[in-house]
Amino acid sequence: MNRKDLFACPFWFDKIELDTKQVDNAIISTSCYAAMSVDENVLDTTFKFLFDPINERVYKAMDQLGFPNYSIFTSWMSKTIIGYRHGLDHQHCNSLLSGVLYLTDEASPLLFRHPMPWRWSSGYDDANDGMLKSNQFTLTPKKGDIVLFQSHVHHLILPHKNKIDRYSIAFNVHPIGQFGAR
Repeated sequence: MNRKDLFACPFWFDKIELDTKQVDNAIISTSCYAAMSVDENVLDTTFKFLFDPINERVYKAMDQLGFPNYSIFTSWMSKTIIGYRHGLDHQHCNSLLSGVLYLTDEASPLLFRHPMPWRWSSGYDDANDGMLKSNQFTLTPKKGDIVLFQSHVHHLILPHKNKIDRYSIAFNVHPIGQFGAR
């Protein structure tokens, strides 16, 4: 019998070399209200030096999806302190892709849930890297790791267990120009 795995939900993973001094200065310069920066466009302001390396990765992903014209239209810094967890799982509306760049080591994991909530999970090994049986994926990031994912995927930051605060830049992307059915 022939098998074809349809309706993939792509994720992109990469690493960005970070200048620790520049990152630390930007973190200090970014005002936060609770767990998020007040500024919702940090890639245009305090973290502008990260726009180009992030945009290089976004371009590759959007081009693969057939959207060479796009906008990174929101970006914010999140701060997670020891014992804190960022609420319930959520998704990002009004965008096609979302992404996270990790600014610190020892970051709390990011849990992604399968877009089809009725998916089951078994105790058996899945020789296909979890694609067939898993209903979730946990990313344990390191400093400089970047992940891009489709914005409809539910995700959440698991409780932070390190004494050192966890910082990351999150952002959303949407296509611009004419696209879709004509």
